[in-house]
Amino acid sequence: MLAAKRPGAGLCAAALMWILVVGRTAEAHQAPAVACDHGCLSKAMTQFIAAMTAGRPGSIPLAERAEVRENAERIDIGRTAWQRVKAVKSVMTFADGVTSNVVSRAGVELLDGKAGYISTRLRIMAGGRITDVEISSDTSNAVQSYVWNLDPTFGDVLPPEQRMSRVELEALARRYFHSLSTHVAVAADFAEGCNRFHSGRQITNVANNQVEGGPARTCAGSLEGNPPWGPATEQRFPVVDAERGVVFAVTLLHYPKRPNQVRMYVSEIFKVVAGRIIKIDNIGLMMTGVDTLGFVH
Repeated sequence: MLAAKRPGAGLCAAALMWILVVGRTAEAHQAPAVACDHGCLSKAMTQFIAAMTAGRPGSIPLAERAEVRENAERIDIGRTAWQRVKAVKSVMTFADGVTSNVVSRAGVELLDGKAGYISTRLRIMAGGRITDVEISSDTSNAVQSYVWNLDPTFGDVLPPEQRMSRVELEALARRYFHSLSTHVAVAADFAEGCNRFHSGRQITNVANNQVEGGPARTCAGSLEGNPPWGPATEQRFPVVDAERGVVFAVTLLHYPKRPNQVRMYVSEIFKVVAGRIIKIDNIGLMMTGVDTLGFVH
């Protein structure tokens, strides 16, 4: 005997089918855009620099509530140091598809012919919109011979046996910033011959440098003793590139022994080979009255 159909069974089945079809169509329209990978991020930075140097800041695809800062201060995208650039002489770019961040260091010639050093970090969300523009610019103290000829080894891809994991690289950079606060360095984190540069000015392994003074010191030794800085707050690690052994890190370094709330905006790129830092590229800007660098990414 055939089973009797329940009243409205056909209508319910049709309604269910309609709901499934409409739901799948809605999902297709609402599916998130593909995130920007390493190549996409690098291309976006190239396009950003091209637009800024061509005087087209209005073409930058900023998100509705994008945060734009230069040297820790909020600024309009059309009023940054990029508007004073005559030519880009040298640039290196590092991207992180996990965090959606990309950073460039650009050695530039300014309109007055002087050398400048501009660090730019972008955070690019799915769809290509930029939520963060973080610029650290030194237009007064950049060393032309360094910033116009940036070291290509920063971008070298390391053989697998010389790489660290993302977690290990960030931990190493965190230890470095911790040393800025405690003045106790982890000597094993530094390669013999490691050097640190501030806008191209060599700080380590040179006597009487023009930034920190004193005798010649190693990368580890320069963190120790009784320096006037510390603690290092607002630590961020927006870009970690394990293939190249690169970490881009930012912190606000306090100088409690000096008056007027003197602080340094520290923007550093570490090159790490076989577990040890071999070179540190820093843009360190002294400023007063700065309470925060902004940003959380």
